Amino acid sequence: MSTENLHAQRQKRALNIVWTAAGRYDFRPAFLSFYADGEPDLYLNSIVGLVHRHYDAEKLTAYLQNTLDKSLLGELFTELFWLGLEAAAYEKELPARPVLASLRRQHAARFLREDVDVSFQQLMMRQELAHNLKCARCREILGGKPELLNPWDRKLYKALQFTGQMSTDDIIDAMERIIKRFFRFHWYGAPRKAFHFSLSPRLKALLHRILPLHSHYGEDFAAGILLPATGGVDCGEKSFWPGAKVGRRSEAELSRLYGEPLFSQERLSAIEGKLCRGIHRHAQLWFTREEGKQQSENWDFFQQQQMWFRTEVRELTRRLQNALLVHRQPMELPARSGRLAPGRVWRGVKLQDSRVFTAAEKVSYADFSVMLLLDASDSRQGRQMVIATQAYLLAEALGKAGIRLAAASFFSQGGCTILRLLKGFDDSSSQGIFAYKAQGWNRDGLALRAVPELWGEMPGRKLLFILTDADPSDEQPIPAEGIGTGKIYGGLPAREDAAQGVKYLKVQGFAVMALINSVISAELVTEAAGKIYGSGYIHLQDLSHMASKVGDMLEKEIFSHNG
Repeated sequence: MSTENLHAQRQKRALNIVWTAAGRYDFRPAFLSFYADGEPDLYLNSIVGLVHRHYDAEKLTAYLQNTLDKSLLGELFTELFWLGLEAAAYEKELPARPVLASLRRQHAARFLREDVDVSFQQLMMRQELAHNLKCARCREILGGKPELLNPWDRKLYKALQFTGQMSTDDIIDAMERIIKRFFRFHWYGAPRKAFHFSLSPRLKALLHRILPLHSHYGEDFAAGILLPATGGVDCGEKSFWPGAKVGRRSEAELSRLYGEPLFSQERLSAIEGKLCRGIHRHAQLWFTREEGKQQSENWDFFQQQQMWFRTEVRELTRRLQNALLVHRQPMELPARSGRLAPGRVWRGVKLQDSRVFTAAEKVSYADFSVMLLLDASDSRQGRQMVIATQAYLLAEALGKAGIRLAAASFFSQGGCTILRLLKGFDDSSSQGIFAYKAQGWNRDGLALRAVPELWGEMPGRKLLFILTDADPSDEQPIPAEGIGTGKIYGGLPAREDAAQGVKYLKVQGFAVMALINSVISAELVTEAAGKIYGSGYIHLQDLSHMASKVGDMLEKEIFSHNG
């Protein structure tokens, strides 16, 4: 497995731990936690989720971003705040989830074990006060004493023992009291009334370099720590989320990782110049063709229930053919032979027109084409076999109905969105779809805008049918404007960008429909799908009723339009 794939999978696992603990899948956590070897920290990521479950996330986020993060000691305050939140969330959840006690002890033991062999570089990277308090917490969890020699440290440590009875406002007030009590700055012998230095990101970065009052944990030194979700682009700091690789990757590297390019470098540069703009201005694109290497689990899944799937294909094919016959009736054209047209006999007598017969125009659907676009992000991994089979059944049915069809998948890694052609319009077999593989992230807005490049100059009506979970997210952030900081490509901003991608296609004459298959609750995914696709989508969690649901949608949305 490549480093990029492993990196992305670990991020996804950490996210799933957070979402499971929170009982929600509609947010992007402010923090993710990893051990020194890059493995997700089960306990601390669970704590992040539990904080979202039990406390007002909007208030906490506002306090972190608008107050603590803007302080000159913001990163120190943030780490201390999460130390207090850990104690509160643990105490609040423990009665309902006793396993937390075991997870907490395992985390504490590993944290202290990995703290023994620390390099000089790691020592330079860490915030010593916060680290000492974390070690004290871990020693106490394991039944020992905190072993804090400094009386000031002991008092601060005790003040950070937030309880499960505290509300969100209580926790924020407690942190403000801690800052006021332990971090007062004295100017000319008189206490300063304000306890946060509020600075712009650029000035804060400059002061960090001049006055290294504290340090930021980098991804390479993430030994049991919480990593912030916002990227300090202007600071040159490293953060895990977003963790996009800096700089563009070469054609040789992309070819090695994802396959030979579908287009020349000159054409690819032109495409990127047109599409990689605005919030995608730091992104790359790569178009390649899947060479038919099937994923064995996809093929095995299909083979196990092949007879039932064949029945679905026949039923869907029948529905499509009927729709085409109803809405694309052949025209009756004048002819010199065929079926006599009584209404034209007078033309033969009066005008000497021998075309008194009619002949049916041969129906052709060569002016109609469909592309299946499969979201191949790592969050689809658990449903990869179902998605591949759904796409294959659709391809078979559309092909049997005489419609030209292609299929492609898309995902993003290291700042590059890859579109992989699984079946071309001229390919006779659809089995290349079983090469579909879930990996990486999904920058839907950019992928949607890039789809027309796979169609080429094919004339006629075009339909894009996307199989997705309606949850775009990418490790590469939305670039900052001015001196601000970048935002996560996820949540509402990403859905809005995907909606703009759909609009971009519709303006060019493409019809767009979506087949939603998601692990997120129906209520949440309906809201997201509606934002992106309007009414042009259906839910299809499994393979049952596929023929009827897809047939209904195609009849309503597509074949009601005469060619």
